[in-house]
Amino acid sequence: MEFIVNQFTDIFSTLPEGYLPKWLLFTSALGIFNTIQNFCTDSLTKRVYAGKPEQVTPLSARLFATWTWSVSMIRIYAAFHLQHRFMYDLGIWTYVIALTHYTGELFVFRGCKFNGPFLSPLCVAVTSLIWLTQVKDQYVKYD
Repeated sequence: MEFIVNQFTDIFSTLPEGYLPKWLLFTSALGIFNTIQNFCTDSLTKRVYAGKPEQVTPLSARLFATWTWSVSMIRIYAAFHLQHRFMYDLGIWTYVIALTHYTGELFVFRGCKFNGPFLSPLCVAVTSLIWLTQVKDQYVKYD
């Protein structure tokens, strides 16, 4: 057990200073949880897409799980490498894509309703984008 704790301590000691890298890891952890639940069931996803829950199928839930897992992995890498512009920008793009998806589902496709399960990923995307754009110069050191 001590070996595992030491491994995690070593890994997290390379995380850049500040709350932003921790936030990226936190949202990645939430994404990984969401990935697992989407591979297991589509019931929570139907709450997010409450506007058209009948369109949420086991296949669409698994596709959403794969997409969420992908962006979570990008955010983890970004959290540890915020000093590199390309990783920082990739982290930003994961939230841009999420925000585009959710606003499109709310306003264009009407798959989402303005409810709690929908507001959570929407707020995370908006908050993250604002934060990432405001502090970019504090983290990016290399083009």
